[in-house]
Amino acid sequence: QYVSNKTKQKAGLNKSILNVSWHIIEAYTKYKAYQAGKAVFKIPAPYTSQECAKCGHPHPDNRKSQDLFVCGDCGNTDNADHNASGVVKKRAINLILDTGTVLSDDGVLQLKSDSGRGGNRKTSRAKSSTRSTQKNVKKEELVA
Repeated sequence: QYVSNKTKQKAGLNKSILNVSWHIIEAYTKYKAYQAGKAVFKIPAPYTSQECAKCGHPHPDNRKSQDLFVCGDCGNTDNADHNASGVVKKRAINLILDTGTVLSDDGVLQLKSDSGRGGNRKTSRAKSSTRSTQKNVKKEELVA
């Protein structure tokens, strides 16, 4: 006879517990960074273990074992975790550069001096619609 051990329910519970824990760690990190005047970036992690930190070549065969990374394109050999951290670092730098911000020497995020929308131009006033006056003229022509 089959005895249920409620594995599916346990898996769902474990997943929800893990999700909450990661959220708490993220919230606490943001809180502490805010207190210290530092920036926090959430970097996408998929394929960091398969991408080369030197040339950027992503391939599943780059990860030879749990701890060894060998790039099939440029031949870079490194510890897999060290290489993945280099990939995350590059992604963070690209994210900062793409947002129009830079990190100061103190590690504080600042706007680039040449960024911006270009000056002191004020919004122009809306022009009166000629379409509504054309409708009124047509109505007057039909009535006449």
